Amino acid sequence: MLSCGERILVAFSGGADSVVLLDVLVALSEELGISVCAAHLNHMLRGKDADADAEFTRRRCEKYGIGYISECVDVAAYAKEKGESTELAARNVRYDFLHRAKAHFSADRIATAHNANDNLETILFNVSRGSGIDGLCGIPPVRDDIIRPLIETTRAEIENYAKEKELSFRTDKTNAETVYSRNKLRHMALPVLSEINPMAVENAARMSRLLREDAEFLKNAAINVAKEISLSEHVCKRFDMVKLSDGMFGRVCELFAKRALRKDNYTLEYKHISSIRKLASGNNPSGEIYLPDELCVRCEYEKLVFEKREESRALSVQNLNFGENIFGEYKIFLEKTKKNGKVNNSVNTFFVLCDKISGGLFVRPRKEGDRIKLSARPGKSIKKLLIDEHIPKNVRDKIPIIADEEKVLALFGFGTDESVIPENGQECFEIRIEKL
Repeated sequence: MLSCGERILVAFSGGADSVVLLDVLVALSEELGISVCAAHLNHMLRGKDADADAEFTRRRCEKYGIGYISECVDVAAYAKEKGESTELAARNVRYDFLHRAKAHFSADRIATAHNANDNLETILFNVSRGSGIDGLCGIPPVRDDIIRPLIETTRAEIENYAKEKELSFRTDKTNAETVYSRNKLRHMALPVLSEINPMAVENAARMSRLLREDAEFLKNAAINVAKEISLSEHVCKRFDMVKLSDGMFGRVCELFAKRALRKDNYTLEYKHISSIRKLASGNNPSGEIYLPDELCVRCEYEKLVFEKREESRALSVQNLNFGENIFGEYKIFLEKTKKNGKVNNSVNTFFVLCDKISGGLFVRPRKEGDRIKLSARPGKSIKKLLIDEHIPKNVRDKIPIIADEEKVLALFGFGTDESVIPENGQECFEIRIEKL
């Protein structure tokens, strides 16, 4: 958790757990070669009591002679604005503040005072939600830059330490209320478990340790499976993915989702994983679903793609002007010339006979009823052509179509309608398209 020379920021609420954590780290700071600072957040939920907590933490840090920072945030207003529960809002606001405080002090790690009882409460809460093995691992001792030195220490041990050291601390009266889920577990479930087995809290800590080892093994296995079926960082072979067992399927999905969103702590719920499996094993070669945090999962025929959903800007009809034009992800160059023996390049260059143009020249996305007759191929609707050629659905509406007021003249990537192809020497428009 700690390395010599590091600065540790303690999340200091003023309760017994954080008071003991701060005292222990200050006492060991010389031996460990670390420096300690502290941060206190006033959630503005308990009026004068909360103000007294802030004053208590400030005085305690003065006594230790360590750096201290505090802040007030109206958690109730934040929860209302975000549509979150007070518990979730408080957690999000708290960690946001701690990371800002860490930057303020140029600290290396954030230490929180979660203990073994908190760990068991978390496990029970996750059991009630139907969690898998990761949820049963409880609270991780280390996650990114956050450490939890007391995670295997029981609340009884912490209170005994405070008593022996004659450490005063603040008591949050709301902790006694059973309105919140965690408090219900703390005051109702844990006493019953401890009655059944006095070592319940310690045993849960041991279980967490063992399950974390199993979870790490499965995580590495998922990384290896992902390598075998990957086509790119967040694209995989759809039908190989479907063959995976449910447990491995979920882990590999989560791995691809994390890569797509660039979020290492992103998790998928069982219902989301079930939706992805249904999508991947279904008959729609262009199906897609949207999941939390703007994650989009879609089929591209034999591929399964995980990506962050982008706000799509609808492409509209644009006049084509001589010179350079921009259409979505493409540059389009237009000039007037005479056909000189150059062959129409079906990838990006088209020659269109001037005399065959009705009205102006336009570039636009496809629309219902569009058709094209390519040389040596039967006439076909553009919709069917793109489906037959296995062009992914999300790409189809972005492909530039060159048209006049009546008809399609050319389709990028396919060619020019044979009715407007000029002979050598005839005046024509040369249209060249490049991807930006």
